[in-house]
Amino acid sequence: MILALVAIGFTSCNDGANQDLAKQQEELTKENDSIISMHEQLASRQQTLKTAHNQVSQELRGMEKLEDSTQLEKLTEVEGLLRDQDAKLASHEEMIKSHNELGQNFGELSTDEKKTQISDMQETHDRIMSEQKEIDSEQDNIEEQHKSIKDKAMKTSEEDSEAEM
Repeated sequence: MILALVAIGFTSCNDGANQDLAKQQEELTKENDSIISMHEQLASRQQTLKTAHNQVSQELRGMEKLEDSTQLEKLTEVEGLLRDQDAKLASHEEMIKSHNELGQNFGELSTDEKKTQISDMQETHDRIMSEQKEIDSEQDNIEEQHKSIKDKAMKTSEEDSEAEM
């Protein structure tokens, strides 16, 4: 009889722990949805920036006279940032995919395995969200750099036109 009560007690505690872990996993799933949405926005903006970068590059190469080589240097720096962001976004995509696969068998895991998985998932989410903020800021910077390069090129072009007259 005592053994039965002890077994019921352990089962009750275990159910409470599982419910708590299930809630944590549910919260992570909601957070993951937000991460996926932000990832899609950043990836879309990345494509737009790459297109703009190609246009700016072509415009600069099309200029007959480009005395200020710092604009080309800036363009090269921006290109490096775009490549870094591509790599981060690809990495995020893999982490998101892995996270989704982990969540599929969550109910079948032991309590310790669930705790470990939740901890790993939260760590991954924190990393992705931090990097997403970084990418967003870098993308703002890239837009500013493109504008600055275009403005400088236009100003140089106008000055050259005026000097020829």
